[in-house]
Amino acid sequence: MKRASGPDAAVTRRSLLTGLSLGMGGLALASPLYARDARAQDAAPPLRVGFVYDGPRADFGVVQAHADAAHAVATLPGVRVEEIEATPTTLSAAAEELAGGRGCRVVFVTAPGDSLPLLLAQAEAHRDTAFLLCGGAFADVRLPDNVGVYDAYMDEGQHIAGIVAGYASRARKVGLVAAESSPRVLRCVNAFALGVRRADPTVAVRLALVGASPAPDAVAAAARALVADGADVLSGQLASVRPLCEVAEAAGVRCCGLHIDLSTLAPEGFLTGTQPDWTRICADTVQRIQSGRAWERVRLGGFGRGHVRSTAYGRGVGVEARAHADAARMQLANGNAAVFRGPILDNTGRVALAKGKALKSDDPALDRLVWLAEGVEVVR
Repeated sequence: MKRASGPDAAVTRRSLLTGLSLGMGGLALASPLYARDARAQDAAPPLRVGFVYDGPRADFGVVQAHADAAHAVATLPGVRVEEIEATPTTLSAAAEELAGGRGCRVVFVTAPGDSLPLLLAQAEAHRDTAFLLCGGAFADVRLPDNVGVYDAYMDEGQHIAGIVAGYASRARKVGLVAAESSPRVLRCVNAFALGVRRADPTVAVRLALVGASPAPDAVAAAARALVADGADVLSGQLASVRPLCEVAEAAGVRCCGLHIDLSTLAPEGFLTGTQPDWTRICADTVQRIQSGRAWERVRLGGFGRGHVRSTAYGRGVGVEARAHADAARMQLANGNAAVFRGPILDNTGRVALAKGKALKSDDPALDRLVWLAEGVEVVR
């Protein structure tokens, strides 16, 4: 099957008969009944699946991670993928084009944001289309039966990256560039910082906030300022951390990636990264809908469900750091540990989480965080 390019890209795939013939000893192909069934399956219209991207697909970040999932979904038998690159103001119109104009029966929206009311109205108007919205914040919203929510607990992966970063910092100073101080961003920032200090309690995390939709130049400038301030490891909580990794490599310091594998941008300094596995979620949901089976309307998870994975370690990650990070990841995957477990102090010295208390990754309190963990200092 060939995959077209451009905003109106679409993918089709014919069913493969070879595997079936091998599994049946090659006899099935000689059966007239099998031949008729195969022709009927081949002639059936494909299930159209749409992806609405909040930005360009090749953003080296959150959108590209979804585009990679769309590419994988496009390889499923009997599926045709339609993609539209949108903006926050055109998301709902793009979803309407896919559901109403192109006949998609499944539509994934990567960042509903303020368009949620319009998207829900469209879902009501297209009851035969399943709308899948990325973002755990919508899980508690009353949704129509044909609307689902999916997300990954990225804070689990950021905690593991923090452990690796803590071991890697010789200057005992790690720089972190984040979008803003919203609860969902703070959740990942704190998870990373807690990981850093699990590795080495003497390491400080310097946090630079660059706004909700920063330009690449602004991210790069913040990264350079952190390096000038003495940070020898850089990480980020942004839609794309590409500029950060490029600055790190040019400056000869270490870095962590996010959303996709960014190791090629920093072959010398890359440590690890946090990646959502949208492919697993999207492909399974499409296959369930395609076969008429029930599908999960709220699908959230971390390492345990395979929704999150760590990028392969770079050459600068030592044996001790690997062992510590691997053990922590396994504990999170098995449900035997939590990123946020007391006692935790905030960066003013007050108790943020008491000893003996723990917040599991599915605890709604994590999406209401307003504090920064001990050791985190905001730079101005």
